[in-house]
Amino acid sequence: MLSDTVKLTIQSAYSEYLSNRDLNPRHGQKHMLAQVARTLGSIELDAEGKKRPDQYSIAVIEAGTGTGKTVGYALSAIAVAMALGKKLVISTATIALQEQVVNKDLPDILDNTGLKFKAVLAKGRGRYLCTHKLEQLIQFYSGTVVAMSLFEETMEADEATLAQFNDFMAQFGSGAWSGDRDHWPDKIDDKVWFSLTSSHRECLNRRCPHYQNCPFFEARGELENADVIIANHDLVMADLSLGGGAILPAPEDTIYVFDEGHHLPDKALSHFAQQLTVKYTLNQLDSIRKQIPKVRLELEYGDTAERLMDNIIESLNACHQQLALTWSSLQPWFNRLSADEKTLTFLQPEQRLPIDELLSPLEQPFNVLFTSVSALDENTRKHLSSSEDPQEKDRLQNALPVIGRWLSRIEPAKDLVSSWLQPDKDNAPPAARWMDRIDSAEVQDLVLNTSPVSASPVLRGYLWNRCCGAVVTSATLTVAGKFDRLLTQTGISEGADLLKVESPFDYPNLVVAKIPDIAVDGSKRDSHTESIAELIRRHLPKESGNLVLFSSRAQMQDVYELLEDDWKALITLQDDLPKTALIEHHKERLEEGGGSTLFGLASLAEGVDLPGNYLKHLVIAKIPFGVPDDPIASTLSRWLESRGMNPFQIITLPAATIRMVQACGRLVRQEQDSGTIWFMDRRIVEKRYGKTIIDSLPAYRWEVT
Repeated sequence: MLSDTVKLTIQSAYSEYLSNRDLNPRHGQKHMLAQVARTLGSIELDAEGKKRPDQYSIAVIEAGTGTGKTVGYALSAIAVAMALGKKLVISTATIALQEQVVNKDLPDILDNTGLKFKAVLAKGRGRYLCTHKLEQLIQFYSGTVVAMSLFEETMEADEATLAQFNDFMAQFGSGAWSGDRDHWPDKIDDKVWFSLTSSHRECLNRRCPHYQNCPFFEARGELENADVIIANHDLVMADLSLGGGAILPAPEDTIYVFDEGHHLPDKALSHFAQQLTVKYTLNQLDSIRKQIPKVRLELEYGDTAERLMDNIIESLNACHQQLALTWSSLQPWFNRLSADEKTLTFLQPEQRLPIDELLSPLEQPFNVLFTSVSALDENTRKHLSSSEDPQEKDRLQNALPVIGRWLSRIEPAKDLVSSWLQPDKDNAPPAARWMDRIDSAEVQDLVLNTSPVSASPVLRGYLWNRCCGAVVTSATLTVAGKFDRLLTQTGISEGADLLKVESPFDYPNLVVAKIPDIAVDGSKRDSHTESIAELIRRHLPKESGNLVLFSSRAQMQDVYELLEDDWKALITLQDDLPKTALIEHHKERLEEGGGSTLFGLASLAEGVDLPGNYLKHLVIAKIPFGVPDDPIASTLSRWLESRGMNPFQIITLPAATIRMVQACGRLVRQEQDSGTIWFMDRRIVEKRYGKTIIDSLPAYRWEVT
């Protein structure tokens, strides 16, 4: 039950916010604030600060564009979380929204309400410098230390790289740089940066001589002192896949807000998928073999280490031998795939039997190897903790990251084999299993993949059943006004609090939705492509801001090639520039008095703000149905069909509808925006399912010719 004190805090914060910003209250925003307060206010904690096992405090809120949803959830969620002594984690799906929350929305709330809280941006290890690695790399490159056990066999000294490393060290040492990649003034090459970061397996943690000045652990310390943590869905899922509490606070001590919550199922699936790149892994086992004598020298501390190293050598040889046989036996499968058909999905158990037979002999060797290396890792960490000898400590600190790297390379292979061979549960969707062919001038390989086809059990087990409370919100959570699809995908109970908040925008007077007479069925590729080119010639003003969204890169290129030079001069294709630079280029051309038209794909259909004159004409080339041969979707589709259900209605159409609503949302971003949306796929009015799409869109003024 929400206490009177917390109620007053929320009410006062909102009143003060409106007064200071000279704003009128928004009906939808008030509803959202109240719902978040009611849902999170229902949380009851026991004497140990834990929620009751049977408690389920989750709100699912669709907030139409213009609701002001950050304020709509933040004021209530911050007040309740602080009253309960819990961390509030605000998670977004896109960098653009994360930056908006960090740099604009939360500072705005701090400045204009009576709320007092500390907000910190959370990032994964990969964004932070490992100063221990940097120091050792500088020593290695300068020739003062030859600790080759730390490095790949192919590393070569390079003066330019050494100069860059010394620059990193100087800037970090002087305090001019925090060690955060995003704060370095210039672009850092990915290969260079990767050599300077440490995974959780490689990290020495408190045993590291640089622990007190470690950029990652300094950032972790900031999280411990924060009231509000701004993260992203990838980081939350990565933390949960490590058991929860490894990077972010434990779910039991956290209230989550998932903004752009419609992305959550896909993010969960990607983090709980498994992958084995066969020849690459074989090469990694070779690399481990070569590093073993050097690591053995670093671990010269008695019989236990020798025995553990002998176990690793024995299990490594068995693993390498069996994987080499597997790679050889997979050659016919590699040859079966081609440049045009690089993916093969195993939809039926009998189809994958030959692969099962190849992978089955790998299961025990990989398990034994992982166990052997884990035992050495644990033993080395214990020995390092108890050692008083500086030279011995140096040797062990050299060895531990290498052993951790071994684990990080063995574990994915072990997990893939295990998940591939794991029998599917009765009356539940099977795991997706597929292989991809990599074929380039440098690399020829096969990638074996498994993935859950539904995020529901993953999210239910790792997140909803554990977290103190949660809010899931987005402008696109419903299909035709219903939350059914989202609840099914995410595993959120029907007992969750559901709220749909309509946009305050006057869409009938702001947006004209047109299906012109030249629009054709989007499945008729050639005539459809020609119709889009014709629309641009006949109906798009050259002097305005235009955005044409395509479902395929090939069609985007084909339409561009059909146009005359005067139009080509005004068009910027998505592939021409990085996304941020592309948007800036578009805005600059319009600000200089000229016209600008963007040709884009899915990444421009979401998280892009082009207010006012930056966008007056939006063209949706085609209903954005998913790729039909996607392994996860096709596996789930077949399972649904086997149970007499319609995959198109359950999977394909709802997903396309959500994408369509997101794409159309690019046009009106603020109350004074207006313009035209051109729908160039006539199936939206000719097919029965088109009504579902139209009913899910805002109430535009439709003109069909």
